[in-house]
Amino acid sequence: MSITPITGWDGSLGGYAAEQSGLVGVSFWPRAAARLIDLVVHFAVRYGTGYLFGLMLLVASGGHVPRLIIFKLRHPGLTGFAFTLLGAVAYHVIFTAAHGSTLGKRILSMVVVQEDGSPCGLKSAVVRELGYFVDTLFFGIIGYMAMQESVQEQRHGDNWAHTVVCKRELIAPDKLRGAGRFAVASMFALMADAAFIMVGLLLIIAG
Repeated sequence: MSITPITGWDGSLGGYAAEQSGLVGVSFWPRAAARLIDLVVHFAVRYGTGYLFGLMLLVASGGHVPRLIIFKLRHPGLTGFAFTLLGAVAYHVIFTAAHGSTLGKRILSMVVVQEDGSPCGLKSAVVRELGYFVDTLFFGIIGYMAMQESVQEQRHGDNWAHTVVCKRELIAPDKLRGAGRFAVASMFALMADAAFIMVGLLLIIAG
């Protein structure tokens, strides 16, 4: 009796299972373009929140904002950076968990799904977003190299979260979340981003 070898298996149970799902991942540069769009959106939120905060501060101070507060806001330091970063993380996690696509990914017709093609869950959205900070080390070379070695173009964050970024047309319609869900995700993601930035500004002037 002859034994038929198993093809398509690279020795990794996770990799074989992922390959069997038949999903084709999106390559590095289109995904980088989607992140760039999201970065522009994040900075727009940051600017808008800062402008609103300034108006509120001006009204609260009777039109004369103390110079010390102005100095603190011009030098946000670690607090400002940390809360701006938390806002960006919340933006991506909420969008990915609630819909599967951020604004950038939706514009470029991409969606994040689990390796079996099912919608991305909250835990996976958190894991892959935290993994992003590893993947962007050395100007993204770490993530780029990981994607080159992956059949489905998975960076480390995707491997740890068991997710794949693919084109929306490759996913069965019944597993895609619709426009209504995207609208709700947009509202909460942008509000969360702005809320973290606002809290950071409050802590800066209170410090």
